Amino acid sequence: MQFIQANFAVFLLPFVFLFVYFFGKHMFQHVYYYILGALIIVTVVMFVDIPFVSNMIDRGHLSLAFFIHVIFAGVFKKKSKMSKILSISRGENAILGFIFLFPHALNRLSLALYGYNTTGLIAFILFIPLVLTSFMIVRKKMKPIHWKRLHKLSYITYILIYIHIGFNIYFRDPFFFAVKPNVWLFHLLPILYIMLRVFNIIIPKYKQRATT
Repeated sequence: MQFIQANFAVFLLPFVFLFVYFFGKHMFQHVYYYILGALIIVTVVMFVDIPFVSNMIDRGHLSLAFFIHVIFAGVFKKKSKMSKILSISRGENAILGFIFLFPHALNRLSLALYGYNTTGLIAFILFIPLVLTSFMIVRKKMKPIHWKRLHKLSYITYILIYIHIGFNIYFRDPFFFAVKPNVWLFHLLPILYIMLRVFNIIIPKYKQRATT
């Protein structure tokens, strides 16, 4: 049971993928309806304890599942079926993931400020400009090169999230660092990401350069 709870975001991935698969295009076209729905859910969860749902959101599992889809959208070949499915609502998924992160961030703010797993708070702060510029109305006002440079911050935020979830860190004296128990399934995700990036992006680019 502890293993399932520790890796619950990974078990949510197929369900979030189905949501993105069936509603991704609709979400891209009507994002504000989904934002409103997410805000209503988050507000209710913050004041009412709903079995299963409250735990899923309060512990950050649902938010992480959305963010994982955002991360992996960039490791598949462009114009491939998987890339099209995940990329059509990539920015919208990031926005929903950020909204669902609020209860988790607020409930653990005092711990982060005290020095325990502060990496999560830093990632949350870095997410703010990334999420704001994920709105198409904001993105259109930015030069593409500036938008791409800003969104390179996402790599830092995801590394911080990985550290936040995979390790226990106490930044006050005495400094403490240890691997969290039961999250080994989560530790497999970065390995899978690197493998997909190598096989789907790095190797094809290398072959293309070798033939030109």
